Amino acid sequence: MMKRLLCFLVLVIATMTASQSFATSVETGLLSKSGDGDAIYSVVWSGEFTTTYTATPYTGLSATYVDSLGIVRNTSLTFIKGSEVMVSPNCPVNAGVYTVVAKPFLTGDSLDQASATATLTILPATLSIDNSVIIITKFYDGNNIAEVSDKGTVNGLLGYDWVNHQVDAYFDNPNVGSDKDVTVFYSISGPKAANYVLAASQKTLNHGAILEDMRADTTYGGENGVNQGIEVAAYGYCAGNGSIVYHLISGNPNQYKIDFDDPAFPDVNWTNLTTPGNTGTIDINFPVGIATGDYAATLNFRDVNYPSLVSPGIRLSLHINLPETYVVPLFSDVIALIDTCHCLTDVQWYHREAGETLWTLIPGANDYVYQQEGGLTGEYFVSCKMNGMDTYTCPQQDMTNLINDNPVSVKVYPNPTTGNVTVNINNSSNASHLMSIINEAGVVIETVSFDGDTTTIDMSRYNNGRYIVSVDGYAVKIVRN
Repeated sequence: MMKRLLCFLVLVIATMTASQSFATSVETGLLSKSGDGDAIYSVVWSGEFTTTYTATPYTGLSATYVDSLGIVRNTSLTFIKGSEVMVSPNCPVNAGVYTVVAKPFLTGDSLDQASATATLTILPATLSIDNSVIIITKFYDGNNIAEVSDKGTVNGLLGYDWVNHQVDAYFDNPNVGSDKDVTVFYSISGPKAANYVLAASQKTLNHGAILEDMRADTTYGGENGVNQGIEVAAYGYCAGNGSIVYHLISGNPNQYKIDFDDPAFPDVNWTNLTTPGNTGTIDINFPVGIATGDYAATLNFRDVNYPSLVSPGIRLSLHINLPETYVVPLFSDVIALIDTCHCLTDVQWYHREAGETLWTLIPGANDYVYQQEGGLTGEYFVSCKMNGMDTYTCPQQDMTNLINDNPVSVKVYPNPTTGNVTVNINNSSNASHLMSIINEAGVVIETVSFDGDTTTIDMSRYNNGRYIVSVDGYAVKIVRN
């Protein structure tokens, strides 16, 4: 940036003669300036020269005096600052205080040294540092340093000058709390820094805050960095939702968000916690038709009053189970795992009575069909592997259709059979029925629909063995010889 040179002149004209042959020069008291040029910095000129002067920045300062004959004469000017010596027509451009000595060009003329000196003061120009960005909220870290995310820009540099600038900011103390003052300090450095002063070297920002860090309790929940600090109860199809129970060892969040790795799950944007604080429960919903399997996500917390402070991400894993329709009661004492995907292995049945919270492993119940002596009661679910990965079925608890004053019944005859069998359903209110043939592995090998109470199946198409015929969920065993 180029600016006009400002010259503040105080000139006192006094002539000192070197010998009796020269008359005293005329006292004019002139203050003069010519030429605008390219100005650098602010100039203050003071002293006692028997001269007037003209100032043309970058081409130097020149002075004149009037000799005894009334003729205007030029002088030579020498600028001295420490070890720096410059002789006109050069002109100093760096800020500082210079001793200026005038010396006549005319042989025989002289200026008394005491009155032929002056002081040239080049004052620093003013800079400002604008648009710096200071983060006045942070999590507790034991120190009072505030983050400077953007140092901003320097305004007011002249010519081709450049300087380095630094911005530092500090909270009034390092302790947890709100309504803190943050003091910002500005400084410049570099070869040209001495030619400038800052319009403001510091300022104070109000309403800063240092919060407790929102850290998960890694002794709670899972292992190996997954589900640490939380417990996930996510059964997918079981109820269409699940929950996350979280434990934080510090912090007081009131909002959360969840970012899922798989796009099948919609992300949860910032949402208010039901109960603000470092412990609580977050409900999660499962999309309709979501596939069985494991899904990963990242959970974050924050205080809505300080939205830029976000907790470290907590990694969590959700397991979507097989729906409860994979477990089907067949008789009052028989329940089956239906392997419609032909991919379930390592079967293990579990049971609990109504009102109980703990599940009990049923020893030896490792088949696709489980028979409960005395009849089915309470709830049942199966742990198994699906394509080699651990999974579970949702609990099957609707046994009411098996206990009825006028129960629906299915009859198949002849049984055993080598060919055609008749299937009859009694006491059903349905006009149309859905029938499935299920083999010993729990695989549905045929599904047909029929109207009325009776239909026929040709069992000769199948290998010898035991099968289940299920009509509208009510089933009987049949043997193919």
